[in-house]
Amino acid sequence: MPFINNHPTIIYIYFTKDLFKFFILTLISIIIFVFFIDLIELFRRSSNKVGIAHVYQANFVDLIGMASLKIVGNIQKILPFAALIGSIACFNHWRKKNYYVISKTSGISLWKILSPILVCFFCVGLFSIIALNPFSTLLNKKYETLETLFFGKANFKQLSFDTKGFWIKQSSGQKYLIINANKIDEKLNTLFNLNIFVYDQDKTFLKRIGAQIGKFTPEKLILNDVKLIDKNSKISNFKNYTFLIDFDTSRLNVATKKPDKIFLLDYPNYLIKMNTYGLNISKHLIHFFKLICQPFLIISMILLSASLMLRSSERKVEFGIVSLSLVVGFSLYFIGDFIFALGFSEKIPPLLAGFGPTLIGLFSGCYLISDIDEIKYFKKK
Repeated sequence: MPFINNHPTIIYIYFTKDLFKFFILTLISIIIFVFFIDLIELFRRSSNKVGIAHVYQANFVDLIGMASLKIVGNIQKILPFAALIGSIACFNHWRKKNYYVISKTSGISLWKILSPILVCFFCVGLFSIIALNPFSTLLNKKYETLETLFFGKANFKQLSFDTKGFWIKQSSGQKYLIINANKIDEKLNTLFNLNIFVYDQDKTFLKRIGAQIGKFTPEKLILNDVKLIDKNSKISNFKNYTFLIDFDTSRLNVATKKPDKIFLLDYPNYLIKMNTYGLNISKHLIHFFKLICQPFLIISMILLSASLMLRSSERKVEFGIVSLSLVVGFSLYFIGDFIFALGFSEKIPPLLAGFGPTLIGLFSGCYLISDIDEIKYFKKK
């Protein structure tokens, strides 16, 4: 009697270990492949920087170290693909050995087989967002520091954003301006609640200007409701005040943190601040939702591959089914990227863009697995 009770548990543990083994082997293989691609790209970039005075020359050890810093972040991105390819290989192995057929004839449904596997891989996804995400964020910051040191850094954003609003340094004739604003409208090129600190060529403070609204027009910054305090503390009020500036005002470009450079637990507070200051939070919000969905995306890959690979009980390898499983899994990922792009451009709500692709894959996989497990009744002729 104890044997009968423990027998299914042993089977579930064996199946889970078997799939996890294929998953780990696939994950290691892809990580090594991606590592060498990153290393080759770093070599290419390093060769293009030879002879440039303002950057340090990176040697072989430096480049290997930089490529290694990206491994943890790459693991996070690779996990769904490793789950897909590893599960396809595992389920193909089960078909060859008739594991699933024997289990089904013994009265063990596919859902019972997959349930402990899905719980295990859900925990893998949780580990990814709880442990790997903070670690990869720290390593990404280190990578960016080395990237600046060895390759330089271009395309600086015009406006920097921190917890005290927006900051920008600008020149106006022979004067230098440090502009701080508490809110921004990127579409209208307008700043709100400004404080402007004016310095001369010798960096001597001249005056501070407070304004309710500042609007950028071609080569001009027009201020409204202005309060001017000079270095002698004399106060003057103006309805309008204009600065001539050398500044591309076609569109304000705010330097926020990249979504993958923010700790998971820091996301809510950072998003609230961005929203308070009038910034577009769609991209960051979608990335946050996408990060939360990581465990569900991993199990949806397993469900989809199981529903396709185990539908047939033939022992021979059917390359059509394997190819179809790969195409379905990768299509889910690329469709997700397309939906994310629509979310970034605000064509669809961030909530739908962030959760939509994963939920599509999850519900599709659940439906197909249930269809396999459903008892078929045939009418007698």
